[in-house]
Amino acid sequence: MKYIALLLASASIAMAQTNEIVKIRVTGDRVSLRAQPNLEGELLDRAMRGDEMVFFEETNGWVAVQAPESLNFWVAAEFLEDSRVTPKKLNVRSGPSQNYNVVAVVERDDVLTVRGKFKEWLKIAPPLGSRVWISADYIELVNPPKPVTLMPEPEPVADLEPANSGEPEVVEEAEKTAPLMLVLDDTKPQGKKDRIPGVLRRANPGLYKLVLISGDMEEPICLVRGRESQLESMLNRSLLIEGPLYWVKDVDLPVIQPDVIHLDPIIAD
Repeated sequence: MKYIALLLASASIAMAQTNEIVKIRVTGDRVSLRAQPNLEGELLDRAMRGDEMVFFEETNGWVAVQAPESLNFWVAAEFLEDSRVTPKKLNVRSGPSQNYNVVAVVERDDVLTVRGKFKEWLKIAPPLGSRVWISADYIELVNPPKPVTLMPEPEPVADLEPANSGEPEVVEEAEKTAPLMLVLDDTKPQGKKDRIPGVLRRANPGLYKLVLISGDMEEPICLVRGRESQLESMLNRSLLIEGPLYWVKDVDLPVIQPDVIHLDPIIAD
């Protein structure tokens, strides 16, 4: 058990640092899939020896995996319009009432696959990210990836012009980006390396931002200046960005230029 726990910890780190998908294989017969990581959790289905599932995380001897397609989940019918989610966030439950466990949370404009209806509830296929739990005693990892840090090419900051410094240094850009007139604040330290976690959102044209999410609230932490084609592919993902920080005039948030981007990091409290 200790050995598999170490492997699962390594798999979690690998997933945090790469785009690779880690899978587990079931090693027992008729192994319980539960709604919560304990023996009291609602029994949802049974997994058979040889079944493979996408691994999410491990906690206290239980492993969260993507719910198999054979399962049916439920959402309140009033919050779907033409199979599309209408509220900002919507709970997906294991049964057709609020007494059942939440197995996923979907967001506005997500499209769900409807399989049926019961009273005021719609039966749906498991959305991507739906979690069910299986005992770590009955699984093994399938080709766990090696941890590799994603190393994007840094975006030049030639258009971060120091105040009253004349012409900025010319830096040849590897990719054309939207022009920005940002003037560095020479009263603050510039270029100090930092590591900032958050969820990536769009900000002003040519800029992005990292935000911390608490319930329905989003708190901006910093702006991000990087390669647009790369950052666009990471929108709404949880990131940990490492790189130098710059402070610009008339902006309350620092601007970070990515040197290293960790996707979906595991961050200690």
